[in-house]
Amino acid sequence: MSRTARLVRDVTATLRANAQRSALMMAGMAVAVGVLATVIIIGQGTRAEILATVQKHGLDMIMVRAGGDVQVFAPRADRGLASLMEEDAQAIRTVPHVTLVSPVQNQRGITVVGGERSVVTRAFGVGVDWMEIRRWGISDGDFLSREDEAGMARVAMLGAGVARALFPDGGAVGSAVRVNGDPYTVKGVFVEMGASAGGDDWDDRIVVPYTTATRRLLNRPYLEQIVLRVSDARRVDAVAEQIRGVLRVRHNIAPGTPDDFFVREPEDVEGAALETSNTLTALLIGIALVALLAGGIVIMNLMLLAVSQRTHEIGLRRAVGARRGDITTQFLVEALLVALGGGVLGIGLALIATAVIQAMALAPVAITPLPFIAALAACTLLGVSFGLPPARRAAAVDPATSLRERRL
Repeated sequence: MSRTARLVRDVTATLRANAQRSALMMAGMAVAVGVLATVIIIGQGTRAEILATVQKHGLDMIMVRAGGDVQVFAPRADRGLASLMEEDAQAIRTVPHVTLVSPVQNQRGITVVGGERSVVTRAFGVGVDWMEIRRWGISDGDFLSREDEAGMARVAMLGAGVARALFPDGGAVGSAVRVNGDPYTVKGVFVEMGASAGGDDWDDRIVVPYTTATRRLLNRPYLEQIVLRVSDARRVDAVAEQIRGVLRVRHNIAPGTPDDFFVREPEDVEGAALETSNTLTALLIGIALVALLAGGIVIMNLMLLAVSQRTHEIGLRRAVGARRGDITTQFLVEALLVALGGGVLGIGLALIATAVIQAMALAPVAITPLPFIAALAACTLLGVSFGLPPARRAAAVDPATSLRERRL
């Protein structure tokens, strides 16, 4: 029998003979690997969802927001800043390569009543180009028309969530609702849109013509946003810079003075969303790595204990010709197999956890080979790193002393 075959036989026999200890070492590693793989799977799913959200709403859209501070995602509260006006939107229409422009007003805390039901939601006043710019869809009815805009019509589009709350049995289009006490007619219902990359619920809103919002619903002239589409996504940066120049001139902003508006480009959303996701993922991976280190320490301590209990066995092996390197290799292989066994069990736990997360829709997931390769690589590294001290201690056992102590 070859030396390698004998080594494999001895290691396997030892692990079987000490099944309880082996299972304990594997358990800690399995839990840590399961956490690590699951975190990576969720991180990949979150990243894919963010990128899909940005892509869904186009890489050719620019948003101008009132206020000079960076606002990548929607503000969590109404800010009431009056630095953008409808005339600014008209000026932006003249910028080369801008194809569609819509002024936008919005306000939270709007009460909408339909029959005996009511909701408190967010109202948006928009132009007729808004839906095409934002690439939204309609599940029922029609979008706002230029006639609605020109006539300041009391018509409203309902987000999917608002429509469900007010008209659970359907039939919202054509129905009368009261918006902050005034009568409106439901003209259409948007398709389910979900949440934005910043967590804003796109289905919890109503949309009215911006002229209606300006002169009736909100009764104010200033805008919260101006959204626009560029003819070519490759020109977004250049167009954004031109818009900054136009608005700085219109707002009489002197050189060196901060803007009183913020021009948000698609890359801003993608970068901020991914940064948030990456930070959270890194934190969770850090926790999982701590758990892996704890599992490695458990393996090392139990194997150090095993060395002290197996000194007679080690002495016999040395007495019949085993070299120090053979003893080192045996204990190192034992640690490596235990770590890899725990890794395989951990991958199984990760797959089960992923299935549960998917079934309960707790978080987005994306299964690729990466988390499993990373888990097994971590197990291999930890098995070798934490198995080496016990292996060296075993190899350092003096055969004559161990056999003599056994006889005594």
